[in-house]
Amino acid sequence: VTVGVAQIPPKAADLLRVTEESLWKAIEAVRPGARISDIGYAVQSHVEKSGFSVVREFVGHGIGSELHEEPQIPNYGDPGRGPRLAEGMVLAIEPMVNVGGAGVKVLQDGWTAVTSDRSLSAHFEHTVAVTADGVEVLSLGRSDKGAAETGIQDLGFGMGQSPGPHPQPR
Repeated sequence: VTVGVAQIPPKAADLLRVTEESLWKAIEAVRPGARISDIGYAVQSHVEKSGFSVVREFVGHGIGSELHEEPQIPNYGDPGRGPRLAEGMVLAIEPMVNVGGAGVKVLQDGWTAVTSDRSLSAHFEHTVAVTADGVEVLSLGRSDKGAAETGIQDLGFGMGQSPGPHPQPR
């Protein structure tokens, strides 16, 4: 999650708003039978119509017995492509959005990522489970209102609390 500290410039506030909105649009695309690329299309179409760019080097991913598993979840692409989503899959959806160009590079420490043009960047993330009815956001806290506003189910787990065993990706 990216947060502004103190007063931030209007462009930075717009970047944060659009990035978070793109996350919710991506989550709304999750349902059994949808395709992986439907998620990325939801992110990319919202971000680019708002004048920002989508990072392509980093992607969301499946979660199971390992933290980072297949399938990879790009934040861009044409809809209707790639594997179909199935009940029981658990996914990390994590749009990364830049004010400038889409390019990023990793610094010499092997961890720190910066935009190639040194423009501002934002990142938001939620972990979701594909259910028979659509999607459950596993990473929402009890007081989060995002679920109520979008009609997405909130399991009621606070950040850092384990909800117990997760469904395994299929």
